[in-house]
Formats: sequence, C-alpha cells, structure tokens
Amino acid sequence: EIVLDACSAPGGKTTHLAELMENKGQIFAWDIHEHRVNLVKENAKRLGISIIEVDVRDACGYDSKYENKFDKILLDVPCMGLGVCKRKPDIKWQKTEEEISEITKIQQNILQICSRYLKKGGELLYSTCSILREENEDIIESFLEVEKSGIGRRFQLICKINILPNSQTDGFFICKLRNNN
Repeated sequence: EIVLDACSAPGGKTTHLAELMENKGQIFAWDIHEHRVNLVKENAKRLGISIIEVDVRDACGYDSKYENKFDKILLDVPCMGLGVCKRKPDIKWQKTEEEISEITKIQQNILQICSRYLKKGGELLYSTCSILREENEDIIESFLEVEKSGIGRRFQLICKINILPNSQTDGFFICKLRNNN
C-alpha cells in the first residue's frame, strides 16, 4: 500500500505504520517544519525502516501529482491540544477563541486538500488530541456536507470516537472515513 502521513513529525505514528506494514509498501511523511522532518528521519533510521519518504511540505498546499495516489491517509492534524491538559496544564490558560478559529481553518483545509489524494475505496483517519467539538465533530460534519453537495467524491463515515481525558489517558478524537467514489 501507499500511505500518506501528512502531519507526521516527530514520527511515532509514521514508524509504527511502517512496522505494521512490515517495512513493505511506501509511506510519504510530510511536515511543514524541516527540523521536525529530521526527527522522522532519525526515528526511521534508528528503527531500520526504509519505506518512509520524508518531505518538508505544507499539507494545506494542493499538489495535483498526489491526486488519487494513496490507499490510506493519516491526518493527525495540528490542534489546540486540550486533550493533554493533565500533562500540560498551562495549555488551557494560553488558548483564545481567535486561536480556535485559526486552527479549525487549518484543519478544514488539510482535510479538504488531502482527501483529494485518496484513491477510490481508500481510507482516511482524522485525529486530534483535542476534545473541542469545533476541532472534531464540526470539522467532519462540515466536510461530509460539502462532499455530499459536490459532484464527484462521496465519503462515508466509518466510525468516530471521543476519548475524554481521565486519570489514565489523554483525550483524543479519532474518525475514519472511506472514499466510496
């Protein structure tokens, strides 16, 4: 399979995917910051993984050469991080309504752009370490509405889960979509 991890740094999920794939196939690992891309490279090298192609790339910028290229896409998008407050309590005091608006625009853009890179029958996993509806359910619902009203792609919601933070785990949102077109 050909897999895209569009927000890959520091590379823990990317290298885990490569291990699940038994180092066969190809993974494209992107991040917007070069120093973070280097972390992905270092992790892959340390683990002896050879199927990861790392690139400094902004997932918000469309590139037609990736249209319908990937079997699977992982979008662990930038977020407010409110699901990890127990480990980083200062997060909740540093965030503003303006920042929520800015980050949701980025999240929507990444999802809209990268969904175009998914092959027919391919699956896309969208996730955040946030517990805000605006960053999670609202993004997915808006995306599905736009897709339903457009001509062409028809994405199907396969499953979604909200994991609320507690004494044993951080908070996350995970959603799986399938491209049925």
